[in-house]
Amino acid sequence: MGVADGAPWQHILADCQAVLVFASGGSALWDAFTGDCRDHPDHLREEAHPLDAFVERALLKASPAPPASQRWVRCAATETTQVDFRTLGLQAGLGHQSLLGLLLHPVYGPWMGMRLACFTTEPLPLHGPLSLETPCRDCPAPCARACPATAISPQGWNLQRCATFHVESDRCASNCDAREACPVGTKYQYTNLQVHYHYNQQTGRIALAKELGFAPDGPGNAPTWKDWSAQ
Repeated sequence: MGVADGAPWQHILADCQAVLVFASGGSALWDAFTGDCRDHPDHLREEAHPLDAFVERALLKASPAPPASQRWVRCAATETTQVDFRTLGLQAGLGHQSLLGLLLHPVYGPWMGMRLACFTTEPLPLHGPLSLETPCRDCPAPCARACPATAISPQGWNLQRCATFHVESDRCASNCDAREACPVGTKYQYTNLQVHYHYNQQTGRIALAKELGFAPDGPGNAPTWKDWSAQ
């Protein structure tokens, strides 16, 4: 968690003084999420974005009725209020800009996910931005060499080139070679299944269902392989 200055975010909450930005690093959130899916198979089968829904349930449990002096915003496809969480993360001291286009945490490297932000009128000590130089500065950039789309250069991440390659090739359909080549935070690198889930909503969810034993013949009322193939 980091705290950013609320001054630039008055359009989100009037008189905003600070923004608490929450992220997950490594596998802790993933382990909790998959445990929830194992206990509640319908969450995985029926929700459009199961991980986002899991985070939302945790938020509602922690803060069911926030006061008018607070406003919570999720980093999620279903969130009605969209904000740039990379900018928030930088301002909150959660990481550096990187050639990958991802926020680079000093410990977790690129293996960090932005999840929630609490905009508040309460003045709080600020955590960022970080004053240290980005690790990318003196790095030989193995991410650039690993990228099959040549979408990474000293100038940063070329979104258009990356997107075009995704249309033309399925090479990056379930992982990112460049992200996996980053030397920062390698001990916290996501598992192949976790990466697959994040990079391909359809096949990643099927892979998770199989890992949890829901396919091809799941226990009890759990989803079966037939159910997943039909989605």
